[in-house]
Amino acid sequence: MLTRGLAGLAAIGLVWLAAVHLFGVPDFLLPGPVDVAQRLVFLHENARLLDHIQVTLVQIFWGYILGLASGIATAVAFVRLPLFERVSMPVVLLLQTAPKIAIAPLLLLWLGLGPAPKVVLVAIVVFFPVMTGFVSGMRFLPRSYGDLARLLRLTAWQRFWHIELPATMPTLLAGMTVATTLAMTAVVIGELMGANQGIGYLLAAGQESADTATVIGMVLLLSFMGWVFFELFEALRVRIERRFSTA
Repeated sequence: MLTRGLAGLAAIGLVWLAAVHLFGVPDFLLPGPVDVAQRLVFLHENARLLDHIQVTLVQIFWGYILGLASGIATAVAFVRLPLFERVSMPVVLLLQTAPKIAIAPLLLLWLGLGPAPKVVLVAIVVFFPVMTGFVSGMRFLPRSYGDLARLLRLTAWQRFWHIELPATMPTLLAGMTVATTLAMTAVVIGELMGANQGIGYLLAAGQESADTATVIGMVLLLSFMGWVFFELFEALRVRIERRFSTA
């Protein structure tokens, strides 16, 4: 699948190159793929592009871990404590439906311009698909799993670790796969609102200087990173589903 995707990207690049030359599009409106590639090389050599990529990836990683852990913990609490779910779900829905571009300035005011607001924003968008995926998996577990846990006299932790987590892994991974694309969007929003490092910072700098090649290059770079993350989680999900179907 990754190979087919790369082939598709190559085909799009050729169409892009042909359209720019065929219609004579000015560089300030739409530079060609060669110009964008040259600008990425320039940023690598003169603006520490790899350092900016690393900053963005680290923020995504820690935000993803935080969102994953809080999503799983909340899902378990919702399933085992229905009253807690009824009380807390409206708050969760309000947080998720609020525009993230409106939440980002608040996080910047509360947490400063460092990585913390970006990490929290990523955690917020990762939380919901992970939580809903895990809740769905737990609620559709066969009743025999619960009978087995009682027969073996498993503790709540043992039941979660040895029964519930493995059995709900396909739905959990489905939520995690969706969360990867949301995480990319969230970290860029946070960096656009206020940052001095990261891919979003370079994107904003390119926009302020009317550098179309830099803006397109950053957008393509972010899109490629998000696509790679999505494919990795999707491959893991398919592999686990096949394992469960043959078990």
